[in-house]
Amino acid sequence: MNTRTLPIAFLGLLSSLAFASVQANDDPEHLIQSCKELVSIYVKRDQQHLFAGLVTSPSEALRAGYCRGVLDEYRRSSHCAQSNWHTQAARIAGYPAYAEELPSVETLLKQSCAF
Repeated sequence: MNTRTLPIAFLGLLSSLAFASVQANDDPEHLIQSCKELVSIYVKRDQQHLFAGLVTSPSEALRAGYCRGVLDEYRRSSHCAQSNWHTQAARIAGYPAYAEELPSVETLLKQSCAF
């Protein structure tokens, strides 16, 4: 690969990553699985204290971070009555990810905000 095609390849990689993140925003199964990871990490943390970070894989941490970021952004930009992100994540994580018909991400977020 010569030096002229390197920037084009890099831009292609960046655009594919951006496209993947846009797709993830509309994928309720991804949000449910990510919130399951987030809740699971905090269960581990409560059980093992300082060792939770050592037994959490990078992919688990990324999925958990995705859930937390979506929840924080949703609460910041909407009128979410729920101020506890852990409660919100647990509500979403409790939804069966492999149900025949999943609600939209927006619906999951709205439902997680209700008291």
